[in-house]
Amino acid sequence: MILMIIAVALLGDVYDDITVTRNPDPDYVAGTYEEWLDGQPDFQPFFARTIMGNDGAEFLLIFENGLTDSLEAGVLEQWTADIASQGLSWEVVEVTYSTPEDLKSYLTDKYNDGLEGAVLVGILPAAWVMLENSFGGNEHFPCDYFLMDLDGTWEDLWIGYPSSGVPGSDGKYDTFSGSLDPEIYTGRIKVDNLGALGDPIEMLNDYIERTHVWRMNGGPDPLTALCYVDDDWASWYGLDISMQYLYPNTILVNDINGTNGTDYLETRLPDAYVWISPFVHSSPNTHYWAQGPSTNWDELVPANPQAHFYNLFACSNARFTTTRCMGSIYAFCTSAGLASVGSTKTGSMMQFTQFYYPMGQGASIGEAYKDWWDYIATNGLSHDERSWHLGMVVLGDPSLMPAMHMLGIEDQNTETTPSGLVIAENPCQSELVLTYAEAEQGTVELYDTSGRLVASGTLEDSSCTLSLSSIQTGFYIVKVTAAGISACASVVILR
Repeated sequence: MILMIIAVALLGDVYDDITVTRNPDPDYVAGTYEEWLDGQPDFQPFFARTIMGNDGAEFLLIFENGLTDSLEAGVLEQWTADIASQGLSWEVVEVTYSTPEDLKSYLTDKYNDGLEGAVLVGILPAAWVMLENSFGGNEHFPCDYFLMDLDGTWEDLWIGYPSSGVPGSDGKYDTFSGSLDPEIYTGRIKVDNLGALGDPIEMLNDYIERTHVWRMNGGPDPLTALCYVDDDWASWYGLDISMQYLYPNTILVNDINGTNGTDYLETRLPDAYVWISPFVHSSPNTHYWAQGPSTNWDELVPANPQAHFYNLFACSNARFTTTRCMGSIYAFCTSAGLASVGSTKTGSMMQFTQFYYPMGQGASIGEAYKDWWDYIATNGLSHDERSWHLGMVVLGDPSLMPAMHMLGIEDQNTETTPSGLVIAENPCQSELVLTYAEAEQGTVELYDTSGRLVASGTLEDSSCTLSLSSIQTGFYIVKVTAAGISACASVVILR
């Protein structure tokens, strides 16, 4: 993939300039590791039993022991057939509830046999981390990245936070070294703690059926995404540009007086967006909009959200160990939900282009998520990177492809979007030549991956040529605006 070859220019240290998403509720107390353990089964010796498929698979479906018996007839067969239709070999296994380390060792063996990704379904173990954040507010939290980084060194060397200076072990990882980049991608489907919203087994069956419907039919044409940015990030430029690498039709809403809980709940969630990315201070169960009112977990399903995918820039909103976690509700309890990406702690995703661009080129959510982590962990994990990202998790089937129904790029020298915007040569070198069949006149703008405008021109007679003499190698978004309507396409420039 070209993404792995071209170095992408980004802003300097983005962590210095952005407000971290936090939980503003002073009375909220996050569930502890000890409370989590009290509610889990006792650890057993690890044992894996193959239900379907063969050894050496690229994608592994790991179920809680006995859970496949609860699936409706034919559901598992349909799910695996859908995965196979994407060119992935697969294996379905059930495992005993053992330690996270046992599960990681099993995944390592599978990786050595060709494993690329896995989905964890049901009541399965989770590793926990104790971290002193670079932005303050020390935390301990569940961490699925532990299962993606198969050869890094994760150690539990302290009782409490390392700064307390008490050597020992308390069951939470606190020290990290060695190679910390990911070997595989993972996703998690956990519905047992969503019983307030219905029968968990019915949720699981309905969810798997929705993945089939998506693979068969996709979403409404044209696929439109929503970037909904609350006050603390309203001036952070270019958020929608990154999302346009996946969905060129991305709507940005960042009006300080316009983003609020009523608009989000009553207008945005029921609308026909395929992907929603809310930027809002949150807890696992609540969005706290600056202009109010808050959006609570029990309001989501009645709002009838139509989106299939969510990237939650929302503190701890994907803390799957918490009862009625909103990230899980978005993915598993709504009528259209398929996957959410978010954090189990303070912080969220950054460097968004590294996530959206691969999906726009046909990668699955899991593949793009691993690509993003590869980029973040290129030179190890800095204190800022650990603080912002170690809580990140995919909730849902990571083999889903968000752009599969809008691709169809057969000629590598021509890219056409559903809007009628055509790039004559892509990748391009000395100049960018485009035509836009929907209008004769308009403006043309070229943005880099940080959202900065690097070139502009005028659409005349439905065409425009931009000189690239001063533009560096990398990925860009070209945006055409005519009669108040915009169309976008991703562009690769080679120098």
